[in-house]
Amino acid sequence: MTAQDGNWRDEVRRWIQTPGARVHLMGVGGIGMAGVARLLAAKGMRVTGCDAGAPRTLAWLRSCGIPATMGHDPAHLDGIDWAVFSPALQPGHPERAAAEEKGIPLYRRGQVLPVLAESWKTVAVSGSHGKTTTSAMIAHILRACGADPSWCIGGELPPDGAPAGIGQSDWLVIEADESDGTLAHYAPEIAVITNVEFDHMEHFDSKADMVACFRSFARQARTVIFCADDPEAAAIGAEAGGTSYGFAPGADFRGEILEAGPAGTRFMVHGHAVALPLSGRHNVRNALGALAAAVRGGIALDAACAALGSFALPRRRFEQVAEAQGIRIVADYAHHPSEIRALIDAAQQAGAGRIWAVFQPHRYTRTRALGAEFPPAFAGVAGVILAPVYAASEPPLAGGTSEDLLKHFWNHRGAPAELAKNLEQAADLVAARWKSGDWVLVIGAGDVEDVGPMLKRKLENDYSRRARQ
Repeated sequence: MTAQDGNWRDEVRRWIQTPGARVHLMGVGGIGMAGVARLLAAKGMRVTGCDAGAPRTLAWLRSCGIPATMGHDPAHLDGIDWAVFSPALQPGHPERAAAEEKGIPLYRRGQVLPVLAESWKTVAVSGSHGKTTTSAMIAHILRACGADPSWCIGGELPPDGAPAGIGQSDWLVIEADESDGTLAHYAPEIAVITNVEFDHMEHFDSKADMVACFRSFARQARTVIFCADDPEAAAIGAEAGGTSYGFAPGADFRGEILEAGPAGTRFMVHGHAVALPLSGRHNVRNALGALAAAVRGGIALDAACAALGSFALPRRRFEQVAEAQGIRIVADYAHHPSEIRALIDAAQQAGAGRIWAVFQPHRYTRTRALGAEFPPAFAGVAGVILAPVYAASEPPLAGGTSEDLLKHFWNHRGAPAELAKNLEQAADLVAARWKSGDWVLVIGAGDVEDVGPMLKRKLENDYSRRARQ
């Protein structure tokens, strides 16, 4: 039975407080689900999990002592007391349906993590963009300054790619997801709101509904940290009497960029210079939010600023995945026009020459709703290769396909764009026109990351062929 009524929080709390209870996570290969599995195991649960893919994440879970199986099977439910399912598992999924038939209590990830977070002093980072990087920065600062937090973040953090970890202090840093509305279930010690742009049209009927979800989140927090540069975040944060950050005049943690180049960005905040080894104005903004949260959590500002000097981005956040024949290939999780614009700005700051973009739109609902906003976001690139939409369990939607998106590029008359029938052909199209010094940005939240290794192999083969001729 899937928990839907108001008793679910008490039910989850009882399960978490039952030592040795057996819990199974369906879709545990998702980064967010894997982190929850790690926290549940730390609370004494007997945790198992399965997923149809994500072998790297499953291997990490097994390294943590959590049995994680490739593939779904109702037999995984034998002897299970309760279960958690990923949003990717739609109603009618065989394993989820089998749990319902057996009467096994079922809960969403977004119901379990807020209850787990009650066991710690929690910093919960929310926002349409920048959640993963900002929460990773906060965890990094706390760890570097000796606070030793636990964390559960929607990214693979260096050095070992762990999306979650268990510290010895009473602090927990989490990424609080708004995509399914469960953001409203959190009541953290510190809430961070990076920005609020309309997204997740598969769940929210309107921007007003999404803003209301963030407003509920802010009301339930003890302290709110918000970005003064974002109108919606600023309005919500001001209502909550929160602490502001950003570049806006009057922000409590106001940044001033001193120098920006390929090696990173130097900026000032409250008289302290920060040498951030990252490109992009958006990453300075993320750093300001992380500093504000850390200071409100009791970390000295000078120590927090120094800690950022050794910060490294999570995987698929401006990640250089290959270099071949003078071509640099960078993978990034960006899938919203604002994120793509920030990514291209960061690449230009980092010294990119000619830029090619391979873009895999994520969800038909987002592509249809924001179609006209994508072409301007690619300003400055030599060309865009559009891969088919990564459906993320959605059925095809008229107006939301890559063919529909291509028409927006034609109408915009900006960066030239063309369609690829699959990821392999996308790599072929770039490999056919490369020259030394080019950058290729592999952009999207789906399996488009596979283009990086494909392209590296094709470039090396092409170079070898030319050398033989």
